[in-house]
Amino acid sequence: MYYTIGTFAKLTSTTVRTLHFYDQKGLLKPSGYNEQGHRTYTDDDLFRLHQILTLKYLDYSLDQIGKYLEQDSKDFKTSLERQYELLMEKQEHIQRVVASVERVKAIVKDNDTMDPALIMLLIHSIQHEEAQKQWFSARVPGAVVESVFMSESSVEERIRVEREFTLELNDLMVMSKQGLPPEHPLVQEHAFTLFMMIERMLGQELWNSETGKVLEEMDPQLFPNLEQDFKNYLIEAFGHMLIRQWGEKEKEKE
Repeated sequence: MYYTIGTFAKLTSTTVRTLHFYDQKGLLKPSGYNEQGHRTYTDDDLFRLHQILTLKYLDYSLDQIGKYLEQDSKDFKTSLERQYELLMEKQEHIQRVVASVERVKAIVKDNDTMDPALIMLLIHSIQHEEAQKQWFSARVPGAVVESVFMSESSVEERIRVEREFTLELNDLMVMSKQGLPPEHPLVQEHAFTLFMMIERMLGQELWNSETGKVLEEMDPQLFPNLEQDFKNYLIEAFGHMLIRQWGEKEKEKE
């Protein structure tokens, strides 16, 4: 029984373009050509295509499919078990990615001005959270690690704090791009709020010189820096805020 390429495509619920592609890849060559030079296929080709489509459904790559079809003795059971392991690994990876995206969505919810660079930093941070925690654990007291990563907090509380922190950081980023100087009252207001959040996370360790060194030595692979211009903007804003606070305390003493 011979089939034209159009009939063969309809019979197997695939497309002529796909059959051309499989031909180019060497996975499924037509058995012959008719008088008009068009490809023709047989029942043997039909069986081979079903094998290809089944392996593709099982998420085998085209290279893997080609190697499998070329084998003389096929230990499909062993191959299938290995493919199952790969699929489980992929499933776990997809679940982690979905969980990360859900968390980021909750953090940036209802905010249309969120800077894309900040969203990317969030995703990166969540992706490397366990490695970050281990990095901190080897360098600062355990209580600080628990506070920074909110280990004892509920998921809802953690997202609430992360959301507040991210929104403050984003507002400051917007202000810097708008050209507001670091000493501007509105910038100072947000800088103070952000600074207090950081102080709550680090506690007295914020003023510990050793902790300061640790924060300066953060691995850029685990803790990607903000853009240098914005980083300088934050440092200057914090500097103005601390000087102002110190001045106010001195006045109180008088």
